[in-house]
Amino acid sequence: MSEDLLLDDVYFFLIERVSRKFKKYAKKELAKVGVKLSSEQWVVLKRISEYPGTTQREIATSTYKDPASITRILDLLQKQDLVKREGGNDRRSFGIYLAEKGEKVVKDVLPVAVKMRAKGLEGISEEEKIVLNRLLKKIHNNFDE
Repeated sequence: MSEDLLLDDVYFFLIERVSRKFKKYAKKELAKVGVKLSSEQWVVLKRISEYPGTTQREIATSTYKDPASITRILDLLQKQDLVKREGGNDRRSFGIYLAEKGEKVVKDVLPVAVKMRAKGLEGISEEEKIVLNRLLKKIHNNFDE
């Protein structure tokens, strides 16, 4: 079935707009508390905090980012003394851990991240949140090969 919609009514365009707007909002809110991280960098730090010792490849897979992007993000985070790579014979097999400074950043940013998510969900009931979550997961799974 072919259905032509105005771009503003296309769900995927709306999802992209929300994502971009959130990233812009996140950058501004993080800057307010003195943290110079992109939302992509935050996602990687958060994932490492959840799974210490995870590999670069596992981070790429679990955050839906391409390996080259993860390499760049990790290099930047390492230069800022937020993460450290340990073990392995090549960079791809290193276990990635938060450095002491990275642990502090995660601890400091977490309340801000929670507040940002709450801002985005203002006016949405718990039932609507459950439905939204379920629908987004269904859409995501529709693209599994």
